[in-house]
Amino acid sequence: MTPIRQIQREHGIVGRERELAMALAVVGAGRHLLLEGPVGVGKTTVGLAVCGHLGRATLRVDGDDRYSESKLTGWFDPPLVLQQGYREESFFAGPLVEAMRRGCVLFINELNRMPEQVQNVLLPALDERLIEVPSIGEVHAAEGFQVVATQNPAEYIATGHLSEALRDRFEHLALDYQPAGEEADIVATVTGSHDAELVAGAVRLTRATRRDPRFRKGASVRGAIATVAIAADLHAAAGLDARGGVSRETLRRAAEAALTTRVDLRDDIDTDLAATLDELFARVVDRDEDPDAAPAGEGAVEGQGPAELAPASRGPAGERVPTCAPEPPAPEPTLGALAERFRLPEESLDGWQVAVNLTRSECRIADSDLRFFAEQLAAAAVLQRAARLVGPLRAATHAVREPLREPYGGELDVEATLENVLGKPFPEPEDWIVQHREERHHQVCLMVDASPSMEGENMAIAAVATAVLALKLHPEDLSVVVFDARAHSITRLGAPDPPVEVVRRMLAKPINRRTNIAAALELGAAELERSRNPRRSGLLITDGVVTMGGDPVHLAHRFPRLFVLFTESQEALPSQQRKAEPLCRRLADAGRGDVYPVRAYPELPRRLLDVASRMLR
Repeated sequence: MTPIRQIQREHGIVGRERELAMALAVVGAGRHLLLEGPVGVGKTTVGLAVCGHLGRATLRVDGDDRYSESKLTGWFDPPLVLQQGYREESFFAGPLVEAMRRGCVLFINELNRMPEQVQNVLLPALDERLIEVPSIGEVHAAEGFQVVATQNPAEYIATGHLSEALRDRFEHLALDYQPAGEEADIVATVTGSHDAELVAGAVRLTRATRRDPRFRKGASVRGAIATVAIAADLHAAAGLDARGGVSRETLRRAAEAALTTRVDLRDDIDTDLAATLDELFARVVDRDEDPDAAPAGEGAVEGQGPAELAPASRGPAGERVPTCAPEPPAPEPTLGALAERFRLPEESLDGWQVAVNLTRSECRIADSDLRFFAEQLAAAAVLQRAARLVGPLRAATHAVREPLREPYGGELDVEATLENVLGKPFPEPEDWIVQHREERHHQVCLMVDASPSMEGENMAIAAVATAVLALKLHPEDLSVVVFDARAHSITRLGAPDPPVEVVRRMLAKPINRRTNIAAALELGAAELERSRNPRRSGLLITDGVVTMGGDPVHLAHRFPRLFVLFTESQEALPSQQRKAEPLCRRLADAGRGDVYPVRAYPELPRRLLDVASRMLR
């Protein structure tokens, strides 16, 4: 029996031959492995199965945004420190130190949910095979130490982006959803169901939620597993023969219960989730339609070169841009339909070209399904570019002293603790005082000019800049305002919108022919005034050209701090250009901030990253 077949049998894995072979090769070669993919595709199962097959002792860590450095490396027991001092006997090794000393595998589930300062602790362990533990000294990794980690895509809520330095220490393995037949086998194996029709219906419905353009997020195979399990229990509770088939109504009720918590509808869908699931149920279960025959986003390849275009005009930077064809009536949302709309060869159309064309007035898409499909492709390409720029920008932290609530809560504050415990025969838990560092949240309102000069490539570049900030901040700490004649909120403070959704909404905003900076500042200031966080700033991206709304300088005073990225416009009239930069400087002065000129628009994302590194300190 081959190793792959043996792993599949021992761990109940269906399919995944290619992924198992690659993971086995990476771990067998002693390299660190990063498995990446959507929720529910089996990343954890594959990683642990390979480690188990190789006979490697494995310590597991589940990442979250409150995971601390001391929890990963280790901590000192406060009573023992008071008795013996900072010695090895007072130290309790965390999973990283334990794995290094024993020479075993450290399995980190959802690595990119951990705070960045915790991720950075891993760098010397992965690179130099040692870490420095305060009061203990250097810990060197024994032979056999490896890290296997999983992560969800960075656009998911509550996840971040790994620094380039950390990603460079891993070998990467991508996992996606499996074919329908394999998913049906998984559902049947996990639930023990022998009702092939029930399993097939649950799998079709679950897969349809991933393909239907009305859904922002579809369900994984766990949705199908839950549907089958609930349907079987409902069937049995009704006293029906287990050998009889589950009724349509039972399956529908089970699917609604199982999928409601696992899917999200787009914000612009008018119908509620139950009605949408009912309609989808009628199509793929009652009429037995194949959800995989529905169009999806495969085929877009980031970074391909430009194609030969139809007769073209000139864009803002002088590049040739396609003259878009009239939109066909209600086209199917496919890459081919987009290629026809943009008059580009299908084989050369990628997500970035879609992003560039989306905001061109002549390329606007009336059909909502095709438009949303295009927005998804474009947002994914924009996020890829932003992710390549985002580096290990260390978040600002501040010292916190508080009673010890968990063993790894921080370093013991000896002086404060002694004051509390001396003279007490039985110290209380709150007498032990520890100090640790917490990330200091900084809330930002980003205001982006969406006037005529932004059509096409410039708006796509501005979306990359926005994505850079979205990847660096917690979702609830970012507000984005897009403005032309009016100002529009794309996302608000406190709303946990993932970066992919922020970018999609930004690219969906049509370009207007006027520019009203005052409207943007009024909405941005009002947004920041909702927050009680003293660390909050406004960030304005503009060419400084005002065509309506009057002088905006008086509104800049309302910002705690206002930073201005001044993008020089090549299309403004000479009289407008002469006023633009002085206006931006007056705005920054009134907002107690600074001006950062952007001489060439493609430099905007990197320039914004530089500004963010100063602003977030």
